[in-house]
Amino acid sequence: MDPEKKEISKTVSSHFTLESLFIGLAIILGLIVLINVITASSINKQIKESKLTADEKLKPAKIELTIIKNSGCADCFDISPVIVYVKNSNANITRENSVEFDSKEGKGLISKYKIKKVPSLIITGEIGKVKIEGLEKSQDALIFTEIPPPFTNPETGRVEGLVALYHLKDSKCSDCSSMAFLINQIKAAGVKISEEKIIEAGSSEGKEIIVKYKIGFVPAVMLSKDASVYPLMQEAWPQIGSKEEDAYVLRLASPPYLNLTTGKLRGVVDIVYLADKGCANCYNVSLHREILASGQSFGMKLGKEEILDIIDAKGKELMAKYNITKVPTVILSDEARVYPSSESLKQFFSVEKDGSYIFRRTEAIGTYKDLQKNEVVEVQAQQ
Repeated sequence: MDPEKKEISKTVSSHFTLESLFIGLAIILGLIVLINVITASSINKQIKESKLTADEKLKPAKIELTIIKNSGCADCFDISPVIVYVKNSNANITRENSVEFDSKEGKGLISKYKIKKVPSLIITGEIGKVKIEGLEKSQDALIFTEIPPPFTNPETGRVEGLVALYHLKDSKCSDCSSMAFLINQIKAAGVKISEEKIIEAGSSEGKEIIVKYKIGFVPAVMLSKDASVYPLMQEAWPQIGSKEEDAYVLRLASPPYLNLTTGKLRGVVDIVYLADKGCANCYNVSLHREILASGQSFGMKLGKEEILDIIDAKGKELMAKYNITKVPTVILSDEARVYPSSESLKQFFSVEKDGSYIFRRTEAIGTYKDLQKNEVVEVQAQQ
């Protein structure tokens, strides 16, 4: 080939190769741009959709409320605070309706949603947005199920949770416990007492109850079987009483009480205060009375009270009898053992062979005198 033609051919070939390369790069760059545009568009779409979803979630839930009630039950649980709470929880109430549990509509709703207690609250609509504790999903609705007693049983129409309380006592026993503390605790736990009756132990009715439930002491307390719907009766009552076929009967005596077998009054505790008048810095022995008689601690009924000094003949006799080495102290009669709190007493008292309780941990109260060392032991008050 002619050298000149050969050079031209080479130049053309080189130009064609470069042009092809540029075209290929342009196509690749175009594809990249196109992909980026598509990706950006897709991302923007997802962002918009996410924003729309988030905005939708922030919008108040459009819901309808239906209250099923028993207008004839004035003592039943008041559901209105629950309704107010729902209304204040980012909700748009589009409709609110109340129906009687025994109406045709009410019966239909109770059957559809298997409602067991009235009053009840049914929420329909955008229930997916509603986040409230105590609501259970049932088909297309949320149902408020945590209804405390008293409530109406829609199946029977009977109001459950109205409890009769019977106080069995002997009015002639002036030292006996009033049972006020226990009764007030029962009421404070939310048990609705619809009837409260005092029954004299010596009456024909009282005697019949004592025999029927094998009650061995008075005062005593009984609750009607309606109390069974309260969690308290399932959780706490077994610790102090029994569940009979038709009643809940107290089995843990509250001193002072009358033992119906012996006729003896139990739980009146005699106390001897023993101190050293010569110890000016020793704590006041009367502090023991405040602690033992307080209803916030041991709640003991104190009977005969005697104050002795270590130089008294009887004081010396008691110190020798019970090997008392620290004063001030107190000596309790064996009636202290009938109190449920007597086990706690053993952290501070020794129990002697004759049943007496002797206070030993004087340092737990304050400054005292060690009789063996004949010295006063200063105890710093706890901050």
